[in-house]
Amino acid sequence: MHFGTKSAREKDTLGQATAAAAQRAREQVSQAGARASEVYDQTKKVVEDAYEKTAAAVSEKYDQAVTYGREKPVNLALIAFGTGVGLGLVLATSLRSRNRTNRVVRPVLNALTEIALELFG
Repeated sequence: MHFGTKSAREKDTLGQATAAAAQRAREQVSQAGARASEVYDQTKKVVEDAYEKTAAAVSEKYDQAVTYGREKPVNLALIAFGTGVGLGLVLATSLRSRNRTNRVVRPVLNALTEIALELFG
């Protein structure tokens, strides 16, 4: 018998331990993959539900806006005009000094927002 060499029994035991460790690793990887798949499916469902609810709400508000526009075209034109003015002021704010335009833009945007909320809210 030589020192430093392994017997057949020791090699067999080492081989079995290695095979068992490899099997456990494969099982853990499989479990992790299954869990990842479950999490993905749950996330996909939540996103789909949120999308459907958002699409329904947007569609409903769009229909309300179209109906309002048909019933009161003058008011709709004034709202569109006010929105254009508000957006123009916002764009002007980014190009000019903020102090002077902020004094004008904020009150105008707040007023336009309140009007829109009263009409469509």
